[in-house]
Formats: sequence, structure tokens, C-alpha cells
Amino acid sequence: MKVTLQQQRDFYSAFMGEELCSDQKEVSKEQLDEAISDCQSMLQYSIDQNWKEEISYWRKLLQENKVQRRMLTT
Repeated sequence: MKVTLQQQRDFYSAFMGEELCSDQKEVSKEQLDEAISDCQSMLQYSIDQNWKEEISYWRKLLQENKVQRRMLTT
């Protein structure tokens, strides 16, 4: 069974104790910085474990967080 990116996002949100919501909510720069740091850690762990699907997911999520942070600061 292939897991979609949205299903992975929902799992991550539930795992991190965040409210599940498909709408974009306002986040602070600090929250985005923390999310970026978490994604980088999880990406490195996935690389270390050679989990190809997880690597792909964490790269996508990392880039989305970086784009959102860039949009917030401009």
C-alpha cells in the first residue's frame, strides 16, 4: 500500500501532537525554524537508515517549510 504525502503529513502532525487541519494556519518564524530543524534531523536519520521513501518525504516537507518561512519573511 502506497502512503500519500498527505497521509504522511497527517501522521507527522498527530505524532507531534499538532491539530490536524488541511487549511494553512498562521505560524511564527520560530515555529517554522523548529519545524525545519525537526525535518533536518528526521531527514538525516532516514538517510542513515537508508529509508528511501522516508528520505523523499522529509525532503519534500523540509522544502515546504523553507518556502513557507521565506514567504513569511518577505
